Amino acid sequence: MKSRPKNRGLMYERRSDDNQGASFKQQYDWAKAESKVLGVPFRGTYEDVEEMVRKRLHHKADIYLDNAISGGDLTRPGFRKFLRDAIADPTVSHVYVFKRDRLGRPQTLLEMVGLEYELIASGVQLVTHDKIYTPEELKQNEFPYLIGSMVEYQEHGRFSPRLGDRIVFVQQSMAERGLSTGGRAPYGHGRALVGPDDTFVQWLEDGENIRRAGHHVRFLPRDEIKIGVWCMILEWRATGDSCKRIAARLNEMGIPSPDAGRIRRDHGSAHRVPGKWHPNTVRDLCSNPIIAGIKEYGRRSEGRYRRVGVGGPRELEEHDLRPDGQPKLLENPEDVRVRAASGGQAKFDPERWHALQPKKRSIDEVRRKLGQKANNPERYPLSTRVIDLTDGCGSVMHGIPAADKLKYACGRYYNSGYTECNHNWVEATAVTTMLIDALVELVNKAGGREAIRDRLLAKARAEADHDVEPDEPAALVQLRRRLAELEDNVATAERRMATEKNETRYEAIAKTFDSLVAEKAAVAREMAELATPKPATKTSLSPEEQVDALMTTIDDLAALAKDESANQRIRDLVLRLGIFVGLEFEEGRWGKRPVRRLRRGVIAFGEDNLPVPIHGRSRADCPAQDAAGDGGSNHTHSAPACCRAPSADPGSSVGEGAGNDRTDESNSGLEQTRQGTNVGATGFEPATS
Repeated sequence: MKSRPKNRGLMYERRSDDNQGASFKQQYDWAKAESKVLGVPFRGTYEDVEEMVRKRLHHKADIYLDNAISGGDLTRPGFRKFLRDAIADPTVSHVYVFKRDRLGRPQTLLEMVGLEYELIASGVQLVTHDKIYTPEELKQNEFPYLIGSMVEYQEHGRFSPRLGDRIVFVQQSMAERGLSTGGRAPYGHGRALVGPDDTFVQWLEDGENIRRAGHHVRFLPRDEIKIGVWCMILEWRATGDSCKRIAARLNEMGIPSPDAGRIRRDHGSAHRVPGKWHPNTVRDLCSNPIIAGIKEYGRRSEGRYRRVGVGGPRELEEHDLRPDGQPKLLENPEDVRVRAASGGQAKFDPERWHALQPKKRSIDEVRRKLGQKANNPERYPLSTRVIDLTDGCGSVMHGIPAADKLKYACGRYYNSGYTECNHNWVEATAVTTMLIDALVELVNKAGGREAIRDRLLAKARAEADHDVEPDEPAALVQLRRRLAELEDNVATAERRMATEKNETRYEAIAKTFDSLVAEKAAVAREMAELATPKPATKTSLSPEEQVDALMTTIDDLAALAKDESANQRIRDLVLRLGIFVGLEFEEGRWGKRPVRRLRRGVIAFGEDNLPVPIHGRSRADCPAQDAAGDGGSNHTHSAPACCRAPSADPGSSVGEGAGNDRTDESNSGLEQTRQGTNVGATGFEPATS
């Protein structure tokens, strides 16, 4: 075990938060200075670092980078490629990492120590700001090195949980005084900066922060018109109106919903929020006690390391985590929440407000009882993958129960308070069966099992001696594009603010700038949270064994849809192949009753192959679609996908009923006619996917 001859170096940088503006510059400047002292250069400039951030790259020249990714994630793409290249390339003699905590803040201590040990043992010197770790030292003092590394990485790994403890303690302390613990102000309220004596200082806009000793933020009533609407909603509830009825009345009156005008980011793309009321919006307002002068904290838990508990922070338990280990958003029981006087005037009588609160189970209990969990792969294997294409809608169709069946229904229709798009829905089992049938047909048209196996085997043998970079999820690609646009827009706004002399125009530009910065931070956070496929690594399996493992999925395709316990396997297959199912609906008749029925559909491999983008006409980066134009009901699908057009003939069964004047048939399945299939040379992959 000895050091490689001095030759060249690699540099690795990481930051957890996109708002750490100077972090990459500091790490780069240190590494460049250190490389000159040691006489071991590395290729790359800080302009390369900026380009990598802008284009979401993880590697350029001799620089490796992970931006806005937690150090606890040891599958970071830049980190993994950095390790592979440093170990495999004999010309690399030094690697520059500013601090060990840039390599990781691991919760899995032994894995992190093992990765670093393998790096140094390969002959590479690890250079940090306070020490150089060499193979010779590792060989001579292996036991002290291991103990010291475990202690140091254990300390780094404790940082995030300790920070979580502090955050929960501080937030609970502020909540007990009725102060804001973060977030947007409720409907009709504003963020008010108050002094040490609790006197009003000034209003703060969303995203605006002012740090001043002894000063805090309260949510206080600001818009009397909106407060009046809120009180009117409570009065209607007191007379027995349902939340659904109240939402319909508000939409009929043309009153904008609380989120009207906002831009949200779901499923990897930004879209405009419909300014319509939804029953859940009404329900949330009716359950928020701030209208009665009471500030509530801890209604929901979403922390990654610590969550609010009775009397302080608590560690995450098994029920806080999804099967993949990621934290879930949960509703807390009443005894965990903190309620205190908000500091503002009660706009609705507290006793009457309490009387309106139903004796109810938590949201999670209700969903478990009714099966209303749209992202539950055990019930809805195509959740978030079925898209309503009607008239350029582009909405994700959510999984919901319908009597003794399950269905996917248009999210735009529900989220807009039943005022946009239509009540388009399709039976979940029918769509899943149709998809599996289509995939079986693809296999047959590609030449059958053996033809596909031969092509996969040839590809596996050709790649056996090469590392393959993992493909990025389509959503991550879209986020990366959006972040680049935002960075350009922020730079433009900065330049205009620097030269603008008119005060009114300056304030308008500054407000736009703040909005852009806030959206940029939100995009960066979503990118960090997006699941990244693990990098491909060399395996001990032979190409033949690898291909046979892949072929198991093809062998099981025909049986998947008939096996209720196979939904999770179907879900995994859909995600792995990047499948989306687009459905287009039209007006039909069930006897004399007008209904919605399925007109045609498309199976696309990759989101970009959908004829209508997700969120359709509501996308922030797309022009509105009209009924007669692109994305409309007369749109010709040209995406390279497997098109299956369910029949509109009597007897086909979708929507609220199908069949023309046929009242003796039920919604039992999907009958479809078969159209052309465009399949690429490798069998499953479309030519341009």
